[in-house]
Amino acid sequence: MLTDFANSYGTRLIYGMESAARELDCYLILRRTFGVQENEEETIRKLLELGVDGLIVFPAQGEYFNAEILKLVIERFPLVLIDREIKGVASSSISTDNVQAAFMATEYLFELGHSHISILSPPPKDTSAIEERIEGVMQAYASHGVIVDQRLWITGLTSTLPNSFNDEEKIEQDIERIMNHLQAFPEITALFAFEYHIALLVKEAARRLGLNIPSDISVICFDHPLFRLGEGYAFTHMRQQEENMGRLALEQVTALMGSGAGAGRTKLQAQLIPGESAASVRSHSMDRSSF
Repeated sequence: MLTDFANSYGTRLIYGMESAARELDCYLILRRTFGVQENEEETIRKLLELGVDGLIVFPAQGEYFNAEILKLVIERFPLVLIDREIKGVASSSISTDNVQAAFMATEYLFELGHSHISILSPPPKDTSAIEERIEGVMQAYASHGVIVDQRLWITGLTSTLPNSFNDEEKIEQDIERIMNHLQAFPEITALFAFEYHIALLVKEAARRLGLNIPSDISVICFDHPLFRLGEGYAFTHMRQQEENMGRLALEQVTALMGSGAGAGRTKLQAQLIPGESAASVRSHSMDRSSF
């Protein structure tokens, strides 16, 4: 298992894999790559030298898949991708139905009366999960006949990327960017963070601006922490099936090892979990036009 993350999403994913590995009597080797494609390439080569029978890879976010992954797909090596797809290439993958999940989250905000919604994400280019979430948002707007105003979006946040996760300077830059954005567009009534840690950036930006969530501005996001402690389940969020995703990835890669079966793509449904961070537009109390 190659991974570029270390958060509650990854912890639940790995737990699902380990549970399946015990049941299938196989062994799981975990290697983090910290979102660096060169690390991925080197690790894949070394694992193949060790004689592993299959690979489960959560690829780094970025414009291109590394050459070693593409080579494995072409050679039909037992390989399953997590939360990513290679466009135009028959590869096995397990992921959330990101289009459906983002559509559902945006629909929920529309039901609360929001139409000036800010989307917050890392750079989306050629990262299939983010591109699919954007597609889901666009479909929700189209279904309501509302024109999308992409000026309200920020799609280039970088402090939550794996190679920047503990970079205090980038975290501060993203918080400042969100603050400036909210001041520049006071018509925004809700923010849809494509990652949980982006929602935490939003919360800090709102605090510094004197905005209360949800009475002044609403927030919805993907994912949630492991335990109901601290931040707990405060955010209204889309809950993904991480444990099931990990289990299915292990089962799928062992099936590929045993039979050489063709590639398959599995999409899992996400569930909307109401929290304390989203309210109707009518309940918003602060006049932000004075920003």
